[in-house]
Amino acid sequence: MNWKMKKIVIVLVFSLLSMASFSQETNAYAFFVNVVNDNFKFPLVGFVNVAKGNHKGLQLGFVNWNARNFAGSQVGYVNTIGNNLNGVQCGFVNTTIQQMEGAQVGFVNTAMQDATGAQVGFVNTALQSISRAQIGFVNTAMKKAPETQVGFVNIANRKENGLQLGFVNYADTIGDGIPIGFLSFVRRGGYKAIEYSFSEFFPVTVGFKTGVEKFYTSIYLAYNPSAGSTKSMFANGIGFGSIIPLKNAFFFNPEVHSMNTIEIKNNRQLTSFVPYFGYNFNYHFSITAGPSVVWSASFDKGVLLKPVFNIANFEIDDKNSIFVGARVNVRCRF
Repeated sequence: MNWKMKKIVIVLVFSLLSMASFSQETNAYAFFVNVVNDNFKFPLVGFVNVAKGNHKGLQLGFVNWNARNFAGSQVGYVNTIGNNLNGVQCGFVNTTIQQMEGAQVGFVNTAMQDATGAQVGFVNTALQSISRAQIGFVNTAMKKAPETQVGFVNIANRKENGLQLGFVNYADTIGDGIPIGFLSFVRRGGYKAIEYSFSEFFPVTVGFKTGVEKFYTSIYLAYNPSAGSTKSMFANGIGFGSIIPLKNAFFFNPEVHSMNTIEIKNNRQLTSFVPYFGYNFNYHFSITAGPSVVWSASFDKGVLLKPVFNIANFEIDDKNSIFVGARVNVRCRF
């Protein structure tokens, strides 16, 4: 340890020892370590800032700690408020024990009670409700979720309205809100189904759908026993769609899919739009059918994937072609 570091440690130790000798009415403002009592009228600027009561204005330091209510801005590496926040916490780790009104901006943000405002960081957690937005890598709202959750993983116990946008979204219940992501799971009130599909390129396709009826995503595994030749072929893909109720048990169901063949030498892709019309036999079972428009593409010349059947074919070049076909599906909802 060099002499400069030793001096810093000595100052910190003496500052901390001196804190213990001050009475409850005494303020210690030493810039390196600041310890003040209730309603101290000046900003706290130092390495460690401790407000033992309520405080307004600014706390700027490496560690900021406020025992009771705080109104203003906490800017530091670790920021903690024992009661309510009315303002902004900006740091690496931000924690508000009671209610928050304002914003938390940092790597890890935690609001222990109801929050009115936004959390922006890598990991955002609201143990009760949060009203505005959570934007980060992992966003969690244990009760009512905010109007907007944007992240890689979004978790909400209850989502009444607004948007979830992420790679994986989860909500226990949902009202008018819409989760948009690669996989969205809604425990109660969501849409989950498995599907068998017969299409112009793959007579055997199995799919899994999850989300809500307004917007769901799908993953697929497809098989063609002949692939237009003597060799069988597999493909996988993803898609998204929406279920729009019509009269009685009928519904309109537009979908968009993207499929890639599973091959070593070739890379062939199918992008399709299918305006399905469907009928619900009951809650669990339905059937859909409709025309399809498929863009068949290949990175190599002359190896375009050929359909089992088609209604029309519009060749663009030796790497791209448009096919018009038809598809029928049987679904089981659970």
